[in-house]
Amino acid sequence: MADQRLIEIFLELARLDGVSGHEKPVADHILAFLKGLGLAPAADDAAAQTGSDTGNVVCRVGGGGDRVLLAHMDTARPTKDTRAVVSSDRISSDGKSQLGADNRAGIAVLLFAAEKAMREKLPMRPFTLAFTTQEETSMGGSINLRLESSVTRGFIFDSSLDPGDFAVTSPGAASFRVEVIGKPAHAGIAPEKGVCAISIAAKAIAGLRFGRIDPETTANAGKIHGGEATNVVPGKVVVEGEARSLDMGKVVPIIEGIRRGFEDSAKRSGGELRFSWAWEFKPFRIAEGSPVFQDALQAVRGAGLQPRPVPSHGGSDANSLNARGIAAVNFGIGARNPHADDEYILLEHLQKAADIALCLMRA
Repeated sequence: MADQRLIEIFLELARLDGVSGHEKPVADHILAFLKGLGLAPAADDAAAQTGSDTGNVVCRVGGGGDRVLLAHMDTARPTKDTRAVVSSDRISSDGKSQLGADNRAGIAVLLFAAEKAMREKLPMRPFTLAFTTQEETSMGGSINLRLESSVTRGFIFDSSLDPGDFAVTSPGAASFRVEVIGKPAHAGIAPEKGVCAISIAAKAIAGLRFGRIDPETTANAGKIHGGEATNVVPGKVVVEGEARSLDMGKVVPIIEGIRRGFEDSAKRSGGELRFSWAWEFKPFRIAEGSPVFQDALQAVRGAGLQPRPVPSHGGSDANSLNARGIAAVNFGIGARNPHADDEYILLEHLQKAADIALCLMRA
């Protein structure tokens, strides 16, 4: 079971709408909550870089210390119509919209732990709380998060793993965009005067390898759109996708191979190509002997759980922090079926995640 106050905090957050780029209602709620504890939170200036309607919320406790505990404020889908249902063992949506446990559960865990520590006057170490924007889209919030230089380790509460599990490796991902330029023509009267952009793209994709490349590497052509009408030879098509790997050195060769495949196909058919790519996030690996790894072990054990460091197959704000030189792990909070209408979280998992957070805060 979970403390009733923890459930209340989660339900308050679940009622707020805050999709990526529009997190202000959630930020305002967090600011008011922390100010009510006698703390001095503030929104940073990251909105100028991200375009969100708010900055990240940052709150330094006892000067801020060398650690940051972090959750993100945005959801992938709207939660304005969310109706949370509390049963004997879980909180779920009513099946008509997502619950938003990703990552309102992470926020609730941190707010509950901070409130408990402050109101019960528990001995605490200095630490920083941070609540970021746009994790679900660009990780722009954590990339532009304003932290003191003293912060050297991070603890993210945003994984669908069980509490006790924490991600110590994560892949990097690079996205690509291919704009194939053909030549439009009437498909019935003079198709030979046209150059079919869709055909160029199709041949390129067919000749490339996507899916599982090796145990730690994948590639995907995820979106394709183009053409104007069924009676027009398509003059343009856009293909978008990604490559990701735990080994950063494997990603660029895959991207370059995709570029060459499209260039060769376009050249053979008389088309042209515009290709671009960029890193979405970089991979990371946390060493077992590192301070952040040892802190994670201690916190999980302090919550009465058996720690289990595991790899992650997705990106999170932990990738952003590690790329900035802040060693960070991502704790499991147990959110199940994130982004789906049948999303839920077990009450036991919510409580154990809060226990881990409290262990990290206590002196």
